Amino acid sequence: MDSKLPLSRFHQKPLKSLGVSGFRLRTNEVHGFRLGESAFPPGYEHPKHSHEYGCFYLLLEGSLTERVGKKSRECKPMSMVFNHPGEEHSDSFHLTGGRNFVLEMDRDRLAILREHSLVLDQSAQFYGGLLAWLGLRLYKEFRRMDPVSPLVIESLGVEIMAEVSRSAQGDERKPPVWLERTREFLHENFAESLSLSEVAEIAEVHPVHLVRVFRSFYRCTIGEYVRRLRVEFASRELSRSDLPLATIASSAGFSDQSHLSRTFRQHTGLSPSEFRAAFRLR
Repeated sequence: MDSKLPLSRFHQKPLKSLGVSGFRLRTNEVHGFRLGESAFPPGYEHPKHSHEYGCFYLLLEGSLTERVGKKSRECKPMSMVFNHPGEEHSDSFHLTGGRNFVLEMDRDRLAILREHSLVLDQSAQFYGGLLAWLGLRLYKEFRRMDPVSPLVIESLGVEIMAEVSRSAQGDERKPPVWLERTREFLHENFAESLSLSEVAEIAEVHPVHLVRVFRSFYRCTIGEYVRRLRVEFASRELSRSDLPLATIASSAGFSDQSHLSRTFRQHTGLSPSEFRAAFRLR
């Protein structure tokens, strides 16, 4: 398999013409995947550009606005974005600048995935959840690069692509109004001790109906969804603050620091300390 991938166009002339050095911190190529970590100064503007190959990026630090045609995406840490080949877009980094981790894949890799009905032909944005955790585990292997890392990287890369493909082919029905109301309630009260009957009361439907419809749209139970919201809250606090783990655990709704550590590792494959360290790496 040919693993030679050209740099994305925005890593060529625009950067050189500006005389900016050090944007690309490190790169590696593994089994048809190109991986890279880049850091950008405050207020940096990426002119309109596209990628020859499918490109994922996970924002590790900072924030940016990505513009695609007349649409825009607001990205913050734990945002995972997929740009399909040839899609033109521009990026504007905010006052804090930014640091991202990029995963590109060559034609042979994409062809193999299509043979298994994994099609990536639409751009998409995700925040937190499984894709962010997979991206962070991939980033950790990229930084480690021991003899086993190429196998781990290839496996995680394929898993990320499969998850995005599955999401793109998912149920296109709109959730009912009462389910959207329920979801908003969970986002506002995830740190509280909630019961199924209390949530069903908010939804104004029978608990059994709530459970069935919730899973059909969000592919998890209400309890799993709340647990994920708690982990996502903890991840944001870990990435942007130096608060003690016990304080973060309490604010997120965990019973104690051990409970946070256990759950966090189950969801991300990293301990809270490892996660915090990944966001502080330079």
